[in-house]
Amino acid sequence: MSALKSMTFHATEPEDVQRLVAITALGMCRALREGAVPPAYACNRLFGPALLTRLEAMEVHPELRHAIHLATELEDVGQLVPEALSRSLAEIEDKLLKLLAALPAPSPEGERWLARI
Repeated sequence: MSALKSMTFHATEPEDVQRLVAITALGMCRALREGAVPPAYACNRLFGPALLTRLEAMEVHPELRHAIHLATELEDVGQLVPEALSRSLAEIEDKLLKLLAALPAPSPEGERWLARI
């Protein structure tokens, strides 16, 4: 029996993709707020231009694009205006929560996000 070496999350339905990204981004914001990860880590691992580019190509909800756009700037905010980081995180979280509320109600049925390897 080999040890698990990778994990992949997968969503195909537009609402599920948006929900997965929003929930993941909220978790990263919480980790940033609590000081568990630095802004550079968050921007390198999740909040990079690649995520924003993919979301723009998918024509997702404008609130999600705006929130992720703001998130891509967190490393700069943390370096240049560290006292504004908390306010930036609150704005991003607010946009993400509004997006989640605006999406159709989630159903426990359907595709699981954790993809089989």
